[in-house]
This record gives sequence, structure tokens and C-alpha cells, in this order.
Amino acid sequence: MPFFGNSYRVLRALPWLVGVLSSLLLVASMPGFNIAEAAWLWALPFILWAASKPSWKQWLVTVFCSIWLARIITLLWLRHVYPPLGWLGLFLLTWAVAMLPVLWFALLRWLFPRTVGAPPILCIVIQLGLAGAWVSLEWVQSWLLTGFPWCLLAETQWQRPVALALCAWGGPWALGFAIMLFNIGLARYILRFVEEFERTKAERLKAARILSGATPAASPLQALPFPSPLGVMRRICPEFYVGLAPILFAFVSFLFAVRHLNERADRLFTLGVVQTDFDPNAKWDRNLYKNNLAVVRDLTLAAAQLTKTAPVFEFPESGVALPVVENVAGTPELILWPEAAMPARMSDAQYADFLTTLATKTGKTLLIGGIGGDDNGYSNGIFTVTNSGVSEDFYAKRHLVPFGEYVPLASVLPLRKVVPVASDCLPGTRNEPLLVPVPVDDCSSVILKAGALVCYEDVFPELSRDMALRGADFIAVVTNDAWYGREAGAYQHAAHSAVLAASLRLPVVRCGNNGWSGVFNPLGQGEALKDSTGSIYFRGAGRFDVVGIRAPLREPTFYTTHGDWLVLCSGLFTLWACLRNRRWKRAAPGGEGQTCVQ
Repeated sequence: MPFFGNSYRVLRALPWLVGVLSSLLLVASMPGFNIAEAAWLWALPFILWAASKPSWKQWLVTVFCSIWLARIITLLWLRHVYPPLGWLGLFLLTWAVAMLPVLWFALLRWLFPRTVGAPPILCIVIQLGLAGAWVSLEWVQSWLLTGFPWCLLAETQWQRPVALALCAWGGPWALGFAIMLFNIGLARYILRFVEEFERTKAERLKAARILSGATPAASPLQALPFPSPLGVMRRICPEFYVGLAPILFAFVSFLFAVRHLNERADRLFTLGVVQTDFDPNAKWDRNLYKNNLAVVRDLTLAAAQLTKTAPVFEFPESGVALPVVENVAGTPELILWPEAAMPARMSDAQYADFLTTLATKTGKTLLIGGIGGDDNGYSNGIFTVTNSGVSEDFYAKRHLVPFGEYVPLASVLPLRKVVPVASDCLPGTRNEPLLVPVPVDDCSSVILKAGALVCYEDVFPELSRDMALRGADFIAVVTNDAWYGREAGAYQHAAHSAVLAASLRLPVVRCGNNGWSGVFNPLGQGEALKDSTGSIYFRGAGRFDVVGIRAPLREPTFYTTHGDWLVLCSGLFTLWACLRNRRWKRAAPGGEGQTCVQ
């Protein structure tokens, strides 16, 4: 049954209409625009169009142009990274990440037309297989060519804690699976309505002919001018309810999670964040070192005295910070700095003395992004500083940025790094949480375990899952999103932390050089550091209460325990759908390429 009718003019204009509409819905759903509901509809135009069996050439060209356009708009902030290299990276990277969705749409074009007039069981199998294929391709994107799992479908729901509840069961893959399952189920519901409309029209026409005497009736029921009971039953669309099932499950899971947190959660500590807002290139200029060091010092002193009544400090142009008030209840116990806050190695004695003096003066523990290593290379890490000095126990970044921290195939290709640091970064191997002493009073402190992540490591869920399995009380992310400009890049990055918090049911604390800085609670609900205008892009400090469940009462989520189990299931669903489709084609009347219309 051809969908959308037979008008040549409509069919000629339809591809561009479908492509543009899907691109707009996908872009609107992403962090920055934050219209999360658009994600539950974004693939609908293409899925409906697939039912009309468009030509493969027209289909693939339209799909690729649509997805590539959506990725370019979404990642437009890449142009800020070392222009004009950023422009080159924008088009090459978006081209690469657009190819995987094209594979999914090719599978959609092959499988979905078989659902027209097919029995519900085949439709559901194909629905599960297509949703599983999307998850499998997103997972491939997370490791292919060192991995770039940016703007997964799960991130579109970063401000929707009910939807994020699914992540506790299957990580980001569960939410992506649910979104695609609903898109396909809704498309099947619309098609079922069209099919029943055509079928009902045919039944009414037949009844009219019987009543007029043009056609003899086989039974009295055939003369009734309304659909038969069987026709009414056909209007029920099981695929739509399959698509709704994860949403209902998410709602129930969210209610139980809220109840669990209300019963067991407590304030772990109060956090102070220092947002330096340094130019990512000029920061390495040695002529600016003393000035930048003074900025970090003043921001830290200001953060150390913030209270609930004054939770935000905006750095004045004069550079004069507020005076430190000691022993004030409600002030931060732990102060977080951004990634590589200062261009000085932690082994530098003068810098180490500066940090120790600062920790002693504030009476707080500093958790800072810093540079370790020696003459053989440097490490990009997170360090703990107390009045006893810089701890030898630190975390070094494990997943490095290609062309930023190292050059792939440097001995073969004439390539260079784009950041102003000559030596390569040395990857770390540690997957144990950092032991962070959090002061309780002047004489005692409690030891918390921090799952440390540097830069964009929070986009790789397996890294934080390692930390959660080893008893992390919270996840600490230090980053430098100043490379992205002041657009949607920082929000897109922060969305991964929201998904991370909901997946592990652990609080996530973040500190960026110029945003997004703040806290996500174990449900994935975020609170960002903002200035008086509501912007996340400014130089200042902030205060946040970090709430979580302490170790004796904390239970790991299903995802924490079982990892990427849904990725394996998704692959099996896809294989099942492909095999079932081939079997149906062989069994269908009329031979290959026909479907059995019931």
C-alpha cells in the first residue's frame, strides 16, 4: 500500500520536506535548544516515508544530507577550536559521525516497509530490531577511531529526570533504545490508522453495494454500514504500546528512586567551585602567569566563605576578592578547580608551596586540575591538596584527546597537535577513586572516595562505571570547555554528566574553566553556576550542597553492576529482525518482495 498517495508533485517535494523536518527536530532536541520532546518525534517523518518504498538513491541522499546538516548545526561550536582548523574539523567530524546513522536508515528502508499489512508479531520484532540497531551504532561511535560518543539520543533528555530514570537500568543506551522504540511505535500507529481508514472505506463501499442490491450479501452482517468486530480489533496497535512501555517503566522507576533517596540520602559535603574563565590559548603565556595565579587565589578565597545567603561570587574587575571569614557554618568544605587550572607542574616546589598555603589559609581541601609528569612527558590529572601539602596519590587522565594531547600516527603522517604544549600527554592507568579528606571541623575530617574524570572523559560511561564499582561516593569532573566558545558546546558536554549521574545514581560535581560548572544530584537533576544575568559564562565562584547516599546504605544500580548488557541484547534484536524478515519474505504469497496483507 503506497503511503502519502500517488501524486507526483507531492512525492517530488517530499524528500526535502522529510529531511528538513527531521533535521530541525533532531537539532531542537539537543542540549542548547533543550526541546527534549522533539527527540521522541525526530525520526517519525523518515519512518513514515520509508513505508512508501522510495528509491534507494533518493532515500540515501536525503538521509545523509539531513543527518549531516543536523550534525553541522549541533556541532557548530567546533569552529572556535583553532580556526581555520576548527572549520575543517567541523565538516570532517560531522561527515564521519553522520555515516553511522545512514547505516541505520538503510536498515530502516529495508525492514520497515515489511510492516505494512504484516501481523503484529513481525512488526514488533522489526521494531525491536531497528531500535536495537540504533543502540548498537551509538555504541560503535563511542569507541570507533578512539571514540566520539557526543550528542547521543540520551543526552537530549538531560533536563528530564523521569526519562533519565531508564539510565539506571541500561546506561545511556537504555534511553536511546526507548526513544527509537517510541518513534517507530508511533509511526506504526499512524500507519495502522491509515490502513484501517482505507479498509473501513472499502467495507462501507461494499455494504453500500449490498444494500443497493448490486452485490448479494453472504450474511446479514455484511450489510451493516459500519466496520466489523474484526475491523475494530485491527485498530489496536501493539507496536504503539511497546513504544509506550519504556516510558511507563521510567515513570515507575523514577518514583521508586525518589522515595529511596528521600529515605537514605544525606548531605555528603558542601562544594565550592572556582571558574577561572581563562583564555585557553593565552593561559600558557608565561607573561600572564602571575596575574592568573592571583586570580585563582582570590577566587579560591572567595569560594571558601560562600554561604547559602551568598552562593555566587562574581569576580570584580579590580581583582580584589572578599575577605576570608573563618569557621562560618555552611561554607564549602571542598573546593574544586577546573582542568589544568594553572600551566605549572605539580612537582614545581614554589607552586606546591602556594597550593599548601592556600589550603591552610582557607582551611579547606582543594581538588584541582593540574599537570603532573616529568621531562619524559606530562599527565593531565586531578590532585588533592590539604594543609599537609599536595598528595602523592593523584588521578591521571586515561582517555586522551587525539591532536590535542597526542598525535595519532605521528611517525607516519606529517601532523601536529593543535594545543600550545610541545610534549605529548602520558595516559594514566588508575581506575581507583581518589581518597579525598573532607574537613568536618578544625580537628577532624571524613574520607570520601571521588571518581575522578578529566576533560571529556565523562562522555565515556565505562570510565565512571569503573569508579562506581570501586566504591566512589561521587564523581568529580574537571574540564576546560573554553575551547568551544560561548555557545551550546558546554551544555552538550554537561548533558553527559547528567546521564552519568542518573546511570550510577551518584552525585556528579563539575568545574569548567568557563562553564558548565555545578552539581548533578543522583537523579540527574542539575544546578549550574550562573551570574546575575543567568549566564554560565563568567569568572567567579559558587557554592553547592552535594547530596548522595553514603556507602553503607548505597546500592549499585543495575547498569553499574551489569554494564552494557543492553548493547548485546540490541545486537541480538537486530539479528532476530533481519532473520525473521527474510523468513517472512520466503513465506509470503507471491514470492520474494511481497508482503502478506491480512
